[in-house]
Amino acid sequence: MEKLKKTIKNLIFFILGIISSGIFAYFFMTAFVNSSDIVEVPYLIGEDKEVAISSLKELNLIPTVVGNGETVLYTDPQPGIKVKEGHHVIVQLRDMDSLKIPDLLGVPSGVAEQFLKQYGINYEVRNQLTNKPEENDIVLSISPKPGSTYRGEKVLIFIGKYEGVNR
Repeated sequence: MEKLKKTIKNLIFFILGIISSGIFAYFFMTAFVNSSDIVEVPYLIGEDKEVAISSLKELNLIPTVVGNGETVLYTDPQPGIKVKEGHHVIVQLRDMDSLKIPDLLGVPSGVAEQFLKQYGINYEVRNQLTNKPEENDIVLSISPKPGSTYRGEKVLIFIGKYEGVNR
């Protein structure tokens, strides 16, 4: 009987310990998570790589640079989105020469269109059927080819349109 009482007593202390540590962890995490300030992701499209990185660091955001080049193509999260300090921001870079057709292959269609509008490039969107879901709403090809000289002609961007198998 004494052994049963001791076991019940130990079980009660164990349960109380778990509950109290859970409450402590909840209050600690709430205080830690809420201690970060909220900041807005700045508009960096078209900016120089170094300017973008320093702008993000000034806001206590962590830039994650992707791609080659010196010009910001887009950021993720997008400009204007509010995030907590310490949040990672993907900075997609590309080499952009205003006299060359930009390399937008593999870029989401909305980002590609925004870029083309911003740089005053005359363009037309055409859908291209694809059987790969990961290519849906992504720039699959560009005509004239990226890197060729831009002379004001209409640039065609072919956007993947996934159509699954109907069964």
